[in-house]
Amino acid sequence: MSYIVLARKYRPQNFKEVYAQEHITEILQSAIATNRIAHAYLFTGPRGVGKTSLARILAKSLNCVNGPTTTPCNACSNCLEITAGTSPDVIEIDGASNTSVDDIRELQRELLYPASSSNYKIYIIDEVHMLSKNAFNALLKTLEEPPDNVIFIFATTEPQKVLPTIISRCQRYDFKRIPIESIVQRLQEISTLEGIKIDSESLYLIARKADGGMRDALSLMDQAISYCLNNITIDKVRQIFGLIPNQIYQKFLTLIYNKDAQGLINELHLIFEQGIDLQEFIANMQEFVRILILRKLQVQIKDINPDELFLFDELAELFGQNKLLYILSYLITCRNDLRGSSNPYLILEALMIKLCKLDEMEDITAIISKLNSGILTQSQPIIHPSSTPHQHTPGLSSSSEDTNRATETIPKEESAVVKMEFNQDNLEQLWLRIITRAKKISQMCALALEATASRKAEGRKLCLTVESNTNFQCIKSNREALEKSLSELFNEPISISLQLQEAEPPTKVNIHHKTLEDIKQENPELAKFIELTDSVLVKSQ
Repeated sequence: MSYIVLARKYRPQNFKEVYAQEHITEILQSAIATNRIAHAYLFTGPRGVGKTSLARILAKSLNCVNGPTTTPCNACSNCLEITAGTSPDVIEIDGASNTSVDDIRELQRELLYPASSSNYKIYIIDEVHMLSKNAFNALLKTLEEPPDNVIFIFATTEPQKVLPTIISRCQRYDFKRIPIESIVQRLQEISTLEGIKIDSESLYLIARKADGGMRDALSLMDQAISYCLNNITIDKVRQIFGLIPNQIYQKFLTLIYNKDAQGLINELHLIFEQGIDLQEFIANMQEFVRILILRKLQVQIKDINPDELFLFDELAELFGQNKLLYILSYLITCRNDLRGSSNPYLILEALMIKLCKLDEMEDITAIISKLNSGILTQSQPIIHPSSTPHQHTPGLSSSSEDTNRATETIPKEESAVVKMEFNQDNLEQLWLRIITRAKKISQMCALALEATASRKAEGRKLCLTVESNTNFQCIKSNREALEKSLSELFNEPISISLQLQEAEPPTKVNIHHKTLEDIKQENPELAKFIELTDSVLVKSQ
């Protein structure tokens, strides 16, 4: 007999063998036990999580000679035929190769014939989203009122491509990605049954690479067995799949922490020489930094080998949370830049140098805080090269790290801290800053302040003279908020005094009387009429 791959050999044959989908298997078992069988089901979810396998199990439960039953015997002729895919009453259709209206019409003609030796005639259509729109529409009426003892089971990885009218006629079940722990458990069971020796680190690595799919995990396991035979080790697994050990990423992060750009470039060249996929390298480094951030937040992580936690904990002590977030954002940007790039090596080299220079950039939150408090001037540059490199010490907290960084990036001679006193001499110089703060409160209030006739600083009071009653009321309604904002700006209580100065009424009014010539110049058409009719201008009484 030919070799059967693990994904087929250990395919689930009953509800209990379906991993991590208890929210679906329990409902289906309850429906079978109470004889509440629907005429159409829609199974959706990622690849390799058990959609088609569960469809076959449901078919066996309904058509078993002992059925309908929640525990098919897997020994009768009906069960064996369904398992082998040769049952005349359980028809599996590939949606990708049967997409036309004619295929659906052929299926509808077959519905006229009852099941030959089973309770139900069951159609399992895999990748149903590949059907054309016309094929879906042809299926609608049949799906709404199917013949007796006919059941449809649709499976798809892309439910958004299925017509809503089809979905509304089905019972929908959404499959979940299988957790890494469940995959590791299943791989361990299979390795024991097969007599394979495999370490826990290899199991976790295969499970992570499977990305939530049991079928993918079994295929990767099969590949590892073919290469390693009966003894699978982590070094050989990494060699098979071109994976980099976590110790390498630890080394990269340590070099970033020490600002060793030369060491980073050398390590990067070793990666280049090994022919490792650069997209995969950056993606794995992203995942490494993500785990560091989660460990920094003391979040329990279940998708890594417990024996490797010490690697992450050691690095988490060195980096502040903000710095790790910066590194992660740069890695994400770099991964996007690598796509379609003609020179990926240059991009990665620039990235590594940039990661060594993170301490030379001011934290944006610190900048905003300083602008709001009036410590930082608008003309002051945000980024400064450090005059002397900052020496990190292991175990430095994120807060002290940020403080030191802020001290470095703003030299004393350039900072020009303009925490000016509130007085008449400085008022005009500070007026733009006051207007800027007023805009945050109200745009109309800021315009009213700009239109003030006069402004004076008397002690801790800002005296404003306003000519327009509208502007007066606008400032008055926002006075409390303005006073609070100014008090924060000058670090002392500031009050606002308002005075309305009405404009003086005019003493003389000039009224211009139009002449006939004025009217002609304003309106050429009317001028022609006046000339033709010899009209004259008559003053009203």
